[in-house]
Amino acid sequence: MTADHLREKNIMRADFNKTNELLKEINAALQVSLEEVEEKYLKRESKPEDIQMITELKAMLTERDQVIKKLIEDNKFYQLELVNRETNFNKVFNSSPTVGVINPLAKVSVRCMCMSSRNMTTGVSITHCCVPCNSPKDVLLRVKLPQWLLQIPSARSGLPGTSRSER
Repeated sequence: MTADHLREKNIMRADFNKTNELLKEINAALQVSLEEVEEKYLKRESKPEDIQMITELKAMLTERDQVIKKLIEDNKFYQLELVNRETNFNKVFNSSPTVGVINPLAKVSVRCMCMSSRNMTTGVSITHCCVPCNSPKDVLLRVKLPQWLLQIPSARSGLPGTSRSER
């Protein structure tokens, strides 16, 4: 039984070695086939819809680059124009502008126009004035307004001495 057993063992070992060699050959062939398929995959042709999409995206990209370039140029132009206008304005009006010095809550002193007209006009008695004024006697003077002006509602509403009770 040991001789039969050794012979059978050797036969099985030989069959195993043949099968093992055959599997190694198949594995090597599959490895070569895999490399060929990978190379073919990497060098494959692009799909037509992919090529179309790429060209559209490139066109959009160049268009946006042009728009951005134009906006940058416009921005530079407007900045230079602003500086130019400001320097021209300062040359014409004042070289050192004072900003924020007006107090909107301060009382404004208004000069009476009737005082100068009283000195210029001779023989005209001033009985009504358009704005309150301080004469040397601190008397409120008013300029006499024509009747046609008193009949305009907008003129009548803002002028002192033009209310219906005073007419």
